[in-house]
Amino acid sequence: MTNHFPPPSLQQFERLHVTDGLLIDAQRWQLAHYYHRQYHSTFYQSLHQPGIVFGLGVHIIPAPAEVVAKYRDERWVEIQPGLAIDLFGNFIVVPEPMSYRISSEATSGKSLIVYLVVKFRDPAELRTRRVIDRIVETFRINEKANPPTEGDVELCRILLKAGPVKLEAPVNIFSPSYNQLDLRYRLQPQARPLASVHVAMYKGLAVDNYEHERILSNLSYLLQSTTGLYPALQGRDEIGQFSLHSAELQAILEYDLFFMIDRQVQVLGESEFEVLRKYLKAGGTLLVEASAGLKHWIQGNAIKDLSNIYQELEQALTQIDDNPNIDTDTRLKQCRQDIVSEREMIATELARRKNSIAGRFQEFAQSIGTQLTPLEKLDRHDLLRTQPFLFATTPRINRKPIQILRGGGIIVAIGNLSEAWGINEKQVLSREAIRTAQEIGINILHLAWRRRQLTRGQQPPPTVTTSSPSHPSNPSQPSDRSRREQLFDKLM
Repeated sequence: MTNHFPPPSLQQFERLHVTDGLLIDAQRWQLAHYYHRQYHSTFYQSLHQPGIVFGLGVHIIPAPAEVVAKYRDERWVEIQPGLAIDLFGNFIVVPEPMSYRISSEATSGKSLIVYLVVKFRDPAELRTRRVIDRIVETFRINEKANPPTEGDVELCRILLKAGPVKLEAPVNIFSPSYNQLDLRYRLQPQARPLASVHVAMYKGLAVDNYEHERILSNLSYLLQSTTGLYPALQGRDEIGQFSLHSAELQAILEYDLFFMIDRQVQVLGESEFEVLRKYLKAGGTLLVEASAGLKHWIQGNAIKDLSNIYQELEQALTQIDDNPNIDTDTRLKQCRQDIVSEREMIATELARRKNSIAGRFQEFAQSIGTQLTPLEKLDRHDLLRTQPFLFATTPRINRKPIQILRGGGIIVAIGNLSEAWGINEKQVLSREAIRTAQEIGINILHLAWRRRQLTRGQQPPPTVTTSSPSHPSNPSQPSDRSRREQLFDKLM
């Protein structure tokens, strides 16, 4: 997954109207150049993401000899020369190595994440009394206790431990510890994804903490898979967690997909159902997964037991077919025939029980106001079957069919689909099984994003909106500066 970057602000372009005899003064000259900078900024922000082009490495150094003794400690790093591009398309050039001291302190006995960032500074914003005909675009190195904002390019981050700080190079670069440089989150410029999909999950009493964390982990694995399998779709890092209270409705409406399991559906009250109805009407998509146990839909673990028997029979058939004597050994042939017959009986019973479960979900869908249809019977051009991956029939995970039903904004998966989205220590899944599960999962994400996009495009803007920071597309427009930055500018 990558970070979510805001789109350009809605600001009309204004350019100079040139006519014969027009007097060109400094103000008009700046207006002409401002138009081109604004155009370039909007173009870059619309189609690209910021990041480091090359260089800008960070390593630990001894304190420079020229600093006073008070600051001659083990908090110094050196930023190497390099080139970066910020969100607005501004080029940030660091021409020579720069020493920097990390001054932040972890207080109250708690650790603190410090972000070291580089930021473009337009010389036109600097308050200087010098009159010169040429100015050099510059930059600022900052450390922040909050995640990078829209104009920042992250160089590294450090998890500071409370107490005396001695910066170190990480022993394991993929898992830095306290007071060690962490360069894992540096970004490189790349094409902006087509869409950013936002996923939430139900937070209630129907599951314990272990299962809650497992669901959260599986959803994270699915969102991470978009980077390699379908880069046009970007999975948002944060997974929302809601209890479907009416007070949460406005926040829930910002999510494309809402995930629940069957047991959670069973404990919903009328007020929570009403929140779901409004969410679906606003363009959201609800994904409900019925796990293998399905205790709350049908008594006992019959489906889970039948699925295990079916898998054992499949493995037995594979062993018999690999036996070199299969064509000549009559006993092996008879044994294979018996296994095939038993497997067909198990498959028939599994289908009957799953159809019974599907009927229960039909009642649930009808209470929401829709009708569920099996994936195989959906229109051949339905997004769930075709975009971005093609599924002519129900996917199989470890030779077990996953029954998928869809009606309007409701998708029901009968089987352990989410368990195959990532690494599961309790069952060994083949690469093909994981890839198949992730591909149908990405189809679900794509459908959820597209449904919300089309639905919201036909609705008036909401009357209640949450405040969000402005995103100026003009890179030369002065931004709010900290007290430290203002003092620095006065010294220039």
